[in-house]
Amino acid sequence: MSSAIWKEAFGRFLPRQCLLCEAPCRAEPLCPPCRAFLPGAARSRCRTCARPWQVTDCCATCRASAPAFDATVAAADYVAPLDKAITALKFSGQIGLASGLGGLLADAWAGALHGNPQGSSQGALQDDLPARPDCLVPIPLSAARLADRGFNQAHLIAAAMLKRLPRQPPPDLRPRIVLRPSILARHRDTLAQSLLPWRERQANLDHGFVASQDLQGLCIGVVDDVMTTGATLQAAALSLKQAGAQQVVNLVVARTA
Repeated sequence: MSSAIWKEAFGRFLPRQCLLCEAPCRAEPLCPPCRAFLPGAARSRCRTCARPWQVTDCCATCRASAPAFDATVAAADYVAPLDKAITALKFSGQIGLASGLGGLLADAWAGALHGNPQGSSQGALQDDLPARPDCLVPIPLSAARLADRGFNQAHLIAAAMLKRLPRQPPPDLRPRIVLRPSILARHRDTLAQSLLPWRERQANLDHGFVASQDLQGLCIGVVDDVMTTGATLQAAALSLKQAGAQQVVNLVVARTA
């Protein structure tokens, strides 16, 4: 195999430069200094939908019409350099980026739990939410889109996030968090959300998901790469709640403003 082919294959799986400053960063999308100043990582957000908000409480929209999900944790804003990493993962097949993105999300989750002053200022999650989900569920792709892309970026990010979380059981001895991608499925194909105007995104996803029926009393952590209008996550949460889930927490790498 020629050196050019080796170089291309290596680059698909192991990014070697920070997307912001091009410093060496091994398998991470960002080097430590750029990661420390990632845009939006310390932004005050609505606890429910992670929309930028003046205080770490529910925004006016969520107070007026509460969504089906109970909380949202976002690692940062969907702007450069994070948007480049997500786009490269999804559309250029650079699956090595999933490890770094999952790490960012795991750190954001820890910050939201403990009000980490060096991480997200989204604030600690609501007192009535558990300190950890029972399982992580990636937003699924349709069968056609999965076949075309060859992988589900949300699944890769969720798996990477899970590896970053503490391995030891918590003091209450509940089982370790597990990845359960089969809980949620799309029962019909829908148009890609990025191709639709904002007002049409909810209608595109209504009843687009089906959830397993063994979720009674569970807290589900739903993982996705980007949250824009929240239509995808709202549709997923509705299905999970109908299947018995007690709480649904969104875990997204990036949130649009």
